[in-house]
Amino acid sequence: MTYDPRTIAFTAEILHPPQQLRPDLLQGLHNTLYRQPAIGYQNFQVAQDGVHLSNLPQAPGQVSMASFLWDRIVLREELRGTTLEDFATRVVNVASAAFPALGHSTALAQQFVVRSLISPRHFRDGREFLSRRLVAPGTESWQAFGRPLQAGGVRFLFPANGQQRESYQVRIETWPQDVQSLWLENTGSFPGPIGAADLPQLASQLDATYRFLTGPVSRFLATLDTP
Repeated sequence: MTYDPRTIAFTAEILHPPQQLRPDLLQGLHNTLYRQPAIGYQNFQVAQDGVHLSNLPQAPGQVSMASFLWDRIVLREELRGTTLEDFATRVVNVASAAFPALGHSTALAQQFVVRSLISPRHFRDGREFLSRRLVAPGTESWQAFGRPLQAGGVRFLFPANGQQRESYQVRIETWPQDVQSLWLENTGSFPGPIGAADLPQLASQLDATYRFLTGPVSRFLATLDTP
C-alpha cells in the first residue's frame, strides 16, 4: 500500500562563509530575478536580520520568500501548490544567480525541509492512528491523562551512516486543520561543501530529502495502517 502525499511546504537553507550584507548588490540580484517570472520576487525589503525578497500571498498562510542573511540563503515556498520540480528549479537558479552576484564561491552545507500530508487508509482520525498504532497500542494507557487528546506527534533522527553522509530528522504529527490527515516533515542535512559551479547538486539533495519522506517514512506508516 502506498500513499499519495500532498506536499504543502518546502524550505532550503544554503550556508556560506559569513559576509556583511550589501543591499545594493541584493537590489541588483532582485532586479535580475524579477525579469524571470518563474523564479522572480515582487517585493524587496531590508530588515534587521537581512534582506528579504517575497511574493504577495494569494491565500492565507501562503509564503514565497528568499531571505539573504549574513551566513546563509533561505528559500521558502509554503501552501502555494509548488511541486518538487518547481522548487528545485527555483533553488538552483536563485543560488546560481546569487553566488556570483554576492561574491560567494562555496556553499559550506545545505539543509532542506519537506512537509507533506497523508491520510491513513483505515482510520478516519489521524489522532487515533497516531495514538493506537504509532505511540501506544491499546487504550488503557491513554486513560491516565483523564482527558481527550487534541494533538500529538513523534520525532525520529536518522544520523549519517557509512557512505550516507546526510542525516534526516523526521516528525510525524496530527494536523489540526484536518483531523483525518497526518502531518509529515523531513529535514535533510548535507554537511559537504559545494562549489559555485556545482550548485545544480542542490536539486539532488532536495530530491533525496523528499524521497526519504515519501519512501521509507511512508512505507513505515503503511505497515501500521491496517484494519
